[in-house]
Amino acid sequence: MLLRKVRLLCIAKKGFTLIELLISISIMAIILGIVMSGAPQSIMRLSLSDNTYQAEILIREAQLQGSSINSLNNSIGGAGVYFNRASSSQTLKFKDRVIIDPTRAINIGDGLYEMSPFNEMESITMLTNKQVVGKLCVATSTADTLYCNTANTPTVDTLTISFTRPKQEAHIYINDSTSTEYATACIQFDSFRSPEKGFVKSITVYRSGLITKKFGTCV
Repeated sequence: MLLRKVRLLCIAKKGFTLIELLISISIMAIILGIVMSGAPQSIMRLSLSDNTYQAEILIREAQLQGSSINSLNNSIGGAGVYFNRASSSQTLKFKDRVIIDPTRAINIGDGLYEMSPFNEMESITMLTNKQVVGKLCVATSTADTLYCNTANTPTVDTLTISFTRPKQEAHIYINDSTSTEYATACIQFDSFRSPEKGFVKSITVYRSGLITKKFGTCV
């Protein structure tokens, strides 16, 4: 008797009709199409945020190391990060070799990235998803307007942000020269849809050592 009731219940239970299945598949296809249409933009934004974050981390690492470094048997006297418009898809971190000075209690570096007589490079971080450093900008004081790349004289071809002990202040130089020390620097990271909103980010570094980042262009 019990077996007969179970059999009757199974016969009475209906599955999906063909029309219901087609409607369900159509709805899922529409939802998938909507989701996938925004996926490339989401990936671009995520990689832009990641590239900017990685560069900020490198600057903060250089700040920590450079301001508190034990000169490693009198060989390392600071640390910094180097940006070059000719190599716009990478960020370079370096350890600044000391310049021996008998008049100093603590020997420090010159604040610049150099490849000879020793290559001071510590690491290179490549930007992902075909993103680049689009602008390198500086200002001589925090009240001045930033100027970028070829917008002024001298042009900004390279940007060095370095730190030496015992302070966390940033030393900001351009074009591999210490002739002028700047008060503010800005690095702009561009995706291929820059300068559209959400597709460009920037990092600003101040002489005081403050580091900020934002969605948007340097200027």
